[in-house]
Parts: sequence; structure tokens; C-alpha cells
Amino acid sequence: MKNKFIFIAICVYAFSEAQTLDINALRMAQLKQGSNTLGNSGLSTVTQTKAKVIVDQAIDETKYIVGPGDEFNVNIISSEDIFTYTLAVSPSGKILIPSVGIVHLDGLYLFTAKERIEDSIQKLNPSAKIHILLSEIREFKIKVIGHLQQPGLYTVTPVSRVSDLYQEIMSELELDDIEAQETEQDEEKDENDNEDDINDEELNYPELSRRNLTILRNDDSLKVDLLEFGSTGSDINNPFLHQGDIVLIPLMDHIVGVFGGIKIPGDYEFVRGESLAHIIKLAGGLRPDADPNKIQITRFTSPTEKYTFTTTMADANTIILSPEDHIMIRYEQDYKRQDIVYVKGEVKYPGVYAIDVGNTKIGEVLEKAGGYTSKADKTKLFINNKSISSIPDREKDRILIIPEENRSAEEKSYIKARMLTEKGTIESTSLDHAQSLMELNVIKNDEIYIPENFNYIEVLGAVSKPGRYPFSSHLAYSDYVELAGGFTDTATRKRFIIKAGTGQRLPIRKSISIENGDTIFIPDRLEYNRWILFKDILATLGNAAALIVVIQNAIGP
Repeated sequence: MKNKFIFIAICVYAFSEAQTLDINALRMAQLKQGSNTLGNSGLSTVTQTKAKVIVDQAIDETKYIVGPGDEFNVNIISSEDIFTYTLAVSPSGKILIPSVGIVHLDGLYLFTAKERIEDSIQKLNPSAKIHILLSEIREFKIKVIGHLQQPGLYTVTPVSRVSDLYQEIMSELELDDIEAQETEQDEEKDENDNEDDINDEELNYPELSRRNLTILRNDDSLKVDLLEFGSTGSDINNPFLHQGDIVLIPLMDHIVGVFGGIKIPGDYEFVRGESLAHIIKLAGGLRPDADPNKIQITRFTSPTEKYTFTTTMADANTIILSPEDHIMIRYEQDYKRQDIVYVKGEVKYPGVYAIDVGNTKIGEVLEKAGGYTSKADKTKLFINNKSISSIPDREKDRILIIPEENRSAEEKSYIKARMLTEKGTIESTSLDHAQSLMELNVIKNDEIYIPENFNYIEVLGAVSKPGRYPFSSHLAYSDYVELAGGFTDTATRKRFIIKAGTGQRLPIRKSISIENGDTIFIPDRLEYNRWILFKDILATLGNAAALIVVIQNAIGP
């Protein structure tokens, strides 16, 4: 009897456990089919997608206003069930929570809207844990008015700023201009001047304001200055857009010019009530070389009359600007001015060196550069100055206008001299000359070049072996001719040396020394064709005979 009782008890317990397992399995299946919140491991597997809207910062729940189109993820955890819902705010500003009811959210701040959802759920299930997340941000239309080409409704989001809307409008204007230009090129041009003027006005539409925008919000108006936002980053000058806002974008009306010792000189849009200090700040501030005590402002008193007054940065906060003011900030004279020269070629330390104009000599600059290298040609020193060479040579320009056959001997000589010596240059012609140049003062932007020493002489013309030969200070003119194989049969009696430094052609004399780089030139006798020479002689005799006849006829018998 006792064993029978134990058997019955075991059967009852097994049946109750099986029933409990069936109920739990059914509940798990319902959860999988409904909210899909539990995976095979019993852990949450909700997939969170990336937001479609790009934001510049995390949303502030105390400032974000909920409206139709916003989407929430609501996660409810109770003692018996787990539910996750994706709920969108309806066009009427409400959401429907299953088993809870309708909750009105339109116009509430996000923080308040989440509290209202949580309160509505906890009224039915006080013990439930509730997690609420704004998963998608809505889009809405906003009205843009003003003298722009395409006023109307534009699509924005609650995290769009005025600058985003302005950029979209400007992009559309640029596309319209490109399309208009392409259309005008494809179509045949109308000869009517009036229609041409209209087309030009359409393509050159006035510039829109960036500093005098206005947001009309409920019964209030907000001023927007996108230039100041770009300069200071202050969000008050570039606020978020709200549903129902009206954005007024006027045309640019007046300007203020800021020039001189300012970091970003130019014309700036005028804003009423703006101070001199503020516009200088927007223009990047004063340059280090600006004189804060010499700020000149030219101001109109009528459409044609104006006057100029001087102020300082100390009073800049009290100076209120007027339309079309012209601001000129003077520079400090010679502020940290560096006058420099460039040293290149065969010196130990080529580079850019500072000088004291009027006092620093060429030799001192070369000493700063470490002096000559072992390969330097100490007889050669080239100095150029691009600032001087860029100055027009009026005399050369005048002579070049004159036909060559009408130029005087002096004018031809000037052109020849200018071809040999470039404007603004100094070139040494010998070692003594190079050493004498060391005492000359350098000027700003001089370029000093020391060439490499190649030690050569050229022998050209009527010699057997013309070409380049090693230079030696111990060799004379005749020695170089001998190295070149001596004179040819066609050599003339003339002998020249062409100086490397100046390009001058000089007759060879004992008083003229041969230097490195010079050229020895022996002219050839010109070879004539005998028949051509005979014809030239006959032609000359014929001309002479004709001249005699003319003279005799003129004198008479």
C-alpha cells in the first residue's frame, strides 16, 4: 500500500512539471513570433540601425521638440514578459502603445515626452522596467522667404541649422546658373537688346545676405549672422530650425570695407549697430605690423559728400559703423622688417642672409656664407637683382621702336651695351675686379652667385685644332696657338681675345692679360668664287662707266 502511494505521488509531480514546461515553451514561442527579443541563448538580439540624419552633436533632450514623424524604440520588461516596440509619432502628434493606449507627444521636449510615455505604461504595470530611445528623427517643411530666386518650402530636420538650409539654397542657385548658361549657349541669341539685358540680369542675380537673416518663430524674431558663426562658432548666430519657423533671407544691401593692417582685408556686409572693434574681430583681427593708433575711417554724410577721421583701437568699441564706411588701418613703419640677400654657388653655406641696407658689404655677406669652397672661381662674381631688372628700360624700349636703319650710332651702341649687360647686374672680369667689388654695399633682394672654376681657354678660328684647352697663368697667347696646332693657311693677320667677363672683343696686345674662360679668336680669310668675283668686278666697272657718262652729259661739251 505504501509503495502504491509513492508511485501515485511521483506520477502527479511528473505531470505538473511537464505542464509547466509546456506553458514556458509556449510563452517563449510567442515572444519569438511577436517582439523577437530573445535568441536561442536567451539574450536580447534587437538590431539597432544607424541613424539616417547626420548631426553635429548629441541631441539635448531638454531642447529637442518632438513632432510628427519622430520614431521611438520602447522596451518594456515585466516579471512575465519582455516587449520591444517601434512607435512613430502620427501626423496628429500622437503615438499608440499596444495594450496601453494613445499618448499625445507633439510639441513636448524629448525629456518630457519620454516621461509621459513611461507614466502611461506604469499606470497599467507599475513594476515594469521601461527603456525609451529616440531612434529616428523626423523631416518637415519650412518656409523660406525673401528676394531669392526660389522662395518656398524646403525640407529640414530638427537638427538642421540655418547654415545647412542656406548651403542648400546656394547650391540650388549655382545649379540654376549653370543650367541657364548652358541653355543660353545652346539656344540662338536674340538680337533684341532688351531681352539680352534681361538675360544678363538673370545670370547676375544680386548676392544674398549672410549676416542679416531673420527667423520668425511664433511671436518672436531671431537674428542670424552666419559670418559671425563661422568666425566665432557661436551657436546663437546659427540656431537649430523648429517646425513652423519662417526664414527671411534678404539681399545684401550695404557693405563696409576694411583694409590695411588687417588679417583678412576686404568688403564685409554691413550690420546695423555693429562696432569698429567687432568688424575688426570678424576680419581676423589686426596684423602684428598694424598700428592700433592710426585707424582712418572715411564716411559718407550724403550720397556724394564724405569726410575722414582718425581713431584708435582703444576707442573701437564706441565707434558704431555706418553703411559704406571705408576703414584703413595703417602699418607700423619698418615693423620687424628683414632685408635679405641670396647667396648661391660655390660658397660653404649657401642660403638667405639678413643685411643692414646701406651698411652690409658684399665681402661681409660672403664671410657669413663661410667663404669660397675649394672649387670656386675667385675671379668670377655675379650679382643680380630681380627687383631692379623688372624695372622697365625706357631707353631700350624707345630705341627698339625705331627701325634699325634709322638708328643713330649712339642708339646702336646702347642696344649693344644692354645686350652685354643685363639691367641690375654686376659681373667681375678679373681677380682684381672681384676683390674690389667686395667693398660695395649690397641691397635688398640681391642674388650673389659664385661659379665653379673650370680652368679653360678656348682657341677658335684659323687654327689647326680649335677647341678648349686648360688655362694656365704661365702660358702666353702664342703658347695657346701652338697647343691648337698653329695657324692655318687661311689665317689673317688679325688676332683677338674675347673676355669672358664682359664679352668684349679686344685686339691681342702684351698689355692685355689672358684670363680663365677667355676666348682667343683668329679670323679666317673669306673664300670667294672666282667667277662670282669676276662678275662683281665687271658690275662695279659698269656702274663707274655709267656714272662718268652721266657726269659728262651734265657738264656738256
